[in-house]
Amino acid sequence: MNIKIAITSLLFYFNDVFGFVAVHYRAPSLNSSFTIGRVSQPRKNDCIQVYSVTETKDRNENVFVPVENRALNVEDSESLEEGIVCARGVCVIASEDAPEICRLDEINDDEIICEDSENAIEPGFSFAFLWPRALLLLCSVLYGTNFPLGRIMNESLPASAATSARLLLAAMALSPFFFQLKSELRVTAALCGSFTALGYITQSIALVDTPAATVSFLGALVVIVCPALAVIVNKKKMAFNDAPQTWISAILCLIGVGLLELGGDGGFGIGDIGWGDFWSVLQAVGFGTSFFITERMMSKEPTQALPITAYQCAMSALLSGVWTVLDGTKFMDGLFSFGPHGAWLFDETLSKTFTIPGLFLDLDYRQVALAAAFTGLITTAANRVGETIALGKLSSSEASVLLATEPLWAALFANYLIGESLGFWDAFGGALIVIACVATALDPEWLREKLGIEYDG
Repeated sequence: MNIKIAITSLLFYFNDVFGFVAVHYRAPSLNSSFTIGRVSQPRKNDCIQVYSVTETKDRNENVFVPVENRALNVEDSESLEEGIVCARGVCVIASEDAPEICRLDEINDDEIICEDSENAIEPGFSFAFLWPRALLLLCSVLYGTNFPLGRIMNESLPASAATSARLLLAAMALSPFFFQLKSELRVTAALCGSFTALGYITQSIALVDTPAATVSFLGALVVIVCPALAVIVNKKKMAFNDAPQTWISAILCLIGVGLLELGGDGGFGIGDIGWGDFWSVLQAVGFGTSFFITERMMSKEPTQALPITAYQCAMSALLSGVWTVLDGTKFMDGLFSFGPHGAWLFDETLSKTFTIPGLFLDLDYRQVALAAAFTGLITTAANRVGETIALGKLSSSEASVLLATEPLWAALFANYLIGESLGFWDAFGGALIVIACVATALDPEWLREKLGIEYDG
């Protein structure tokens, strides 16, 4: 309970921080909570007046109160009119030929408001239309390989060593972006990286004894975690009329999880539920919280997508390294150990073999070393770069649907690489979870029209 209180307090604190700091130099047309004086042909170090909005007793009027003068640099002036595209916790600047342009409306619960772009590429079989969609789908496919490869690594290495190796390699690959992070974002990025580490660590623990497909499907519970945080932190309206797509997604996801957990081959029951399922759900909490905080940062600083990612990976590598030490020394009588390896850091041979660079020098561990390199360099580091490149040329709904296929690829690769198979109820529950992920991309206005819901919000 104390941990929950601490996490909630931290989230409320950073919510206040985000609300206090101006969205950097946003235009008045964005209806943001800070409005700026426009400067004709702005030059570096030109001065702008920042205003905060103070509501009068008459709620139809706003008084603009001067707060401070700020220097406007070229980067800020150029981003005044640029839109963004966001999907699953990542926001980037929208390309000129993106299907839609989105902007942040901070007055309305930090809603991201989107409109169709006049310069969108016509749908069809042209290379310009297909390549970003193919690239993002490839990213989703590669994300799906993380789960069976995690099982393969955990069969030979302690879960902590496997996770640490993967994240260390990813952090090294993204290190050129690390020092590009703006100083005012470092504390928030570190907090976000802590939740990202929670996701990676609990995922790895779950993969010790839980089928890879199950871990992936349960990880899709982020579709419930993120809206819940929006209600708790942002006080966002989330009644069925406000967000029907969220409720439909949550209901489908919960039914899918129920079938996945209770519908075993021997009939319905709770006998198959174990600690691996708990860690899989906690994985969703970690990644979901990370997505929530990251999207808040990137929607305001879309040019910082890769530096924020680099900071997250570095923080995750650091915390997984701490876990490795606690595991390898059997700290507190093995409280942080998950596997049969004992105090392996005190064994000279094992400590060299289980860690970098020794892992890559032992021929007996070649397959495991390749899995660590692939998950670290390709499916974590390179994948995020590819996702960032593709995302700017897609709509948020398209991107969400393509990334929602990740659990399907995880199940397919688990079958191909490690021979896992899904029972009927596992497959049915997993399919509902994937549909739930896709449902989050549905247009709420379209749903209200189809369901006959009157809405004046």
